[in-house]
Amino acid sequence: METTTKIIKRVAFFGDADLKPNSLTYKSAYVTAKLLAKAGYIIVNGGGPGIMGAATLGATAGGGQVELVVMDPKFAPNNYEGIDNENLKLSSKTYYEKSYPERLNKLIEIADAYIVFKGGTGTLSEVGLIWENAKFEYGHHEPVIFFGKEWREIIHLIEKNMNYETIEKRVVTVVDTPEEVLGILNKI
Repeated sequence: METTTKIIKRVAFFGDADLKPNSLTYKSAYVTAKLLAKAGYIIVNGGGPGIMGAATLGATAGGGQVELVVMDPKFAPNNYEGIDNENLKLSSKTYYEKSYPERLNKLIEIADAYIVFKGGTGTLSEVGLIWENAKFEYGHHEPVIFFGKEWREIIHLIEKNMNYETIEKRVVTVVDTPEEVLGILNKI
């Protein structure tokens, strides 16, 4: 991963809202958030269950702060994953937005680095925006860290089969452990 001049304070967690606490990915998100919180990073997420809940619980267990960006319930569509009440209770600061795009844009705006765990179409939409922003801000970009072996194959196929520029490949990396995440962020 290419170095950046960006000062990393807030780290956003993206991933599946449906993951349960007994899944390996959920546990990895929890441990990663706990480790980062102990190191002084603020954890940011979308306020829902799954990876978002794991990030909040991990950060809290690590004695850290959590900032949430959620959709105002008055404007949320029926199939929105919703706001996890436990997540909301543990938040140090909560931002309310009127739509999914506004929620995502606010997450991107306040975060200084991104960790992407296994997820669905929502995670893919987040990946597209954060990866493109990293390209545009190359040199002062927010690092994009993909967590888990499934991402290694996906990123390889994207880079191989799509028209990605060299700098687009340099702003992302794939890791397998929470310690690798911390090591990357501490090197920046």
